[in-house]
Amino acid sequence: MSDPVAVPGIEEICRKVLTQTLRLRRGENLIVESWTHMLPWANTFVLEARKLGIRTTMFYEDEATYWRSVEEAKAVDVGRMPDPELGAIAKADGYVYLWGPEDRARLRALPKEQFAALNAFNGRWYEAAEKSHLRGCRLEFGQATATAARHYGVSLSAWQDGLLDASQVDMSSLARDAARLSERLRKGKSLTLTHANGTRLELQLAGRKPVVDDGIVDAADVRSGNNMTTFPGGAVYVALEEKNATGTLIANRTSNPTKGPMSGGRWTFAENRLSEYTYESGGERFTEAFDAAGPGKDRPGFLSVGLNPRIRGAPGIEDFERGAILVGVGANTAFGGKNKLGFQSWLAIAGAHLEVDGKTVVADGEIL
Repeated sequence: MSDPVAVPGIEEICRKVLTQTLRLRRGENLIVESWTHMLPWANTFVLEARKLGIRTTMFYEDEATYWRSVEEAKAVDVGRMPDPELGAIAKADGYVYLWGPEDRARLRALPKEQFAALNAFNGRWYEAAEKSHLRGCRLEFGQATATAARHYGVSLSAWQDGLLDASQVDMSSLARDAARLSERLRKGKSLTLTHANGTRLELQLAGRKPVVDDGIVDAADVRSGNNMTTFPGGAVYVALEEKNATGTLIANRTSNPTKGPMSGGRWTFAENRLSEYTYESGGERFTEAFDAAGPGKDRPGFLSVGLNPRIRGAPGIEDFERGAILVGVGANTAFGGKNKLGFQSWLAIAGAHLEVDGKTVVADGEIL
């Protein structure tokens, strides 16, 4: 992704994000934030924005300087959000984030306390963005790097090509599917998830409003505080009733949390708790985090349904594959739930059957 000439349709993708995802208009203000490996994308965003009459400011973080800062400066100083950046957010209409640093495996390997200090700005940033009604987008291409591909054990070229393909999807069609599915999940009470692989899981809804990530930030998203999206998107998420789950879920997709991939997962819920779990590979990552977590770690957390027909096997966005269903345990406050635990994990299953109050909403992986 280092050469914009080698990326088919980079200009078209940038214009799509600016005009369709962020719905920016002439005379509005845009911030583009980039790291070294995404500079070609950042420069293209700036150029395309200017051609549309959008006033643009770019924030840049140099990869080498960042890592020298991590080694030589105090983490609390590196992770402190500058006041001028807060001022810029207050005046901006749109924001594009091009993921970094490039070596995210190195970032994840840092001691927990140091990692937390380096990222302490995050909560303040989101508070400022919501207060200013900023319309923002995180561009997933910044995640697809050589170090990340090795970390997740996938082909970098296949990952990048898949993201390019998924970017061609008509986002308005995703939004229509999301609206229909969200309404059913908001009004429903019971969920039944089944698959020919032996999965049968009974869950409960609690009347919570689903969260939609469809690659578009509209006025309703801004009003509700859901003002950051991912491109390419998307999925619908809903917080589950935390005290009701029975049955077995057998994954047929790999889960890709930050610590690394976990495949062949099998969860069994009894007495409304995750009572047994096994993995074919990567299970030690789950066990380590699960054993260290506090009360609530074994409670049902959220369910999501993927919307994008051209996403398959992209690390970190396995939840976007069309018809793929994720069931998570642990933390769910991001989706309106009550579990504030600092632990969350999930299994993903594609080609499944999902019923809401006995009515089918996903049949063999297709959204009805």
